[in-house]
Amino acid sequence: MNLGFAKRLVSDLSDDQMCAQPHGVVNHPAWSLGHLAVAADHLAALLGLSSELPAGWEQTFKTGGTPPPDKSAFPGKDEILRVLESEHVRIAKALATADPAFLAQPHPNEKRRDHFPTVGDFAIFLVTGHEMDHLGQIAAWRRAMGLGSA
Repeated sequence: MNLGFAKRLVSDLSDDQMCAQPHGVVNHPAWSLGHLAVAADHLAALLGLSSELPAGWEQTFKTGGTPPPDKSAFPGKDEILRVLESEHVRIAKALATADPAFLAQPHPNEKRRDHFPTVGDFAIFLVTGHEMDHLGQIAAWRRAMGLGSA
């Protein structure tokens, strides 16, 4: 569902628009969707899969800082959507076959255990709340751009 919503949110955007920052909205669609792909890849690693991210994506889409409005700093929309979809497919397969005992294990990062006590708790957050938070940012970004709803 989230992947379909992500695609609808940007289906009518050009690569130039993907990096626009209207009225101070800094998390543009290029960064937001790339960030979701990177987060999904982190979940894949937690689930025992190797990274399939293109080189440089960790740095380009890292948490914190301010994404630049320069489209040359980001992959194009089609590549971002391709990688995001690939990550969604990998995560869906991994979660469908994950051992419930593994998902019940404590999150390996002690600092995150306050919010995500188990691996499963963290997985649920990343595929639901985290994604919808950033997709909601893109929906608000569309309004700031004067575009209609997706």
